[in-house]
Amino acid sequence: MSAEGLLPDERKVLEELGHLSLDFRAMWAISNLFRSSAAIRRHMEAKVLAPDRLSWTSFVGLWVLWVWGELGANAFADAVGISRPTATGVLRTLEGRGWATRRKDPADGRGILVSLTREGRTKIQHLFPRFNAEEAAIAGSLSPAEQDQLASFLRTVARSVVPA
Repeated sequence: MSAEGLLPDERKVLEELGHLSLDFRAMWAISNLFRSSAAIRRHMEAKVLAPDRLSWTSFVGLWVLWVWGELGANAFADAVGISRPTATGVLRTLEGRGWATRRKDPADGRGILVSLTREGRTKIQHLFPRFNAEEAAIAGSLSPAEQDQLASFLRTVARSVVPA
């Protein structure tokens, strides 16, 4: 495998592990997906979410409730991609800010329903356009056709690891 076009970290991995029988193409694909995801998350937290003292996870929680509406607590955790105990902490934060509310599920005495408050809806409606503008700036290094192709590739990867 040629080191041409690789990042310095990738060249180092190839130098150290190149003698092993590994699938370097798969490694580069997944490690760059992870590297890009982590960098984008840090960037968005610093540039878009920090002024509102929001973590990535709290932002995703607001967004999920905005798009999907009221959800059971377990469905909320699943949609945000976090554990149920972590969801409890996120909901505590959102409730403390007055952006979300929990109530007992009348159809299931043990269940909890989660929804945005009016303030939470206003917050995400004002915040999301800034977030999306930053998404556009990041994706702007790709042509529209490349953006479509990347999204398609990433959907394929997601489908390979997430049950339908």
